[in-house]
Amino acid sequence: MEWVHTLSAYIGRQMKVWIEDYSGEEQTKPADYTLHKVQTTSEGTYLQFYLNPNQFLSVPIFDQKQTYMESDNEEECFVSNDVTAKLFYRIYFSKS
Repeated sequence: MEWVHTLSAYIGRQMKVWIEDYSGEEQTKPADYTLHKVQTTSEGTYLQFYLNPNQFLSVPIFDQKQTYMESDNEEECFVSNDVTAKLFYRIYFSKS
């Protein structure tokens, strides 16, 4: 999937970022941001979600079994499951 093209539709919109650590560490709570830009790294192995013009969150990209989009009536969700690091990334975008 062409992730930058797909996710660019959400630039300027609110997103909720939740990184779940299933190695047993204390869990974080979802945090709200505005998506300023999205791009891939030069190697094409990570997506960079810009939280503001200078700071970004890098999320690894895997095959379709581990990196995909989910959708329900209210929101779209980008999901990436990093099995090696034991991290489950979820980035929610409101449909409205």
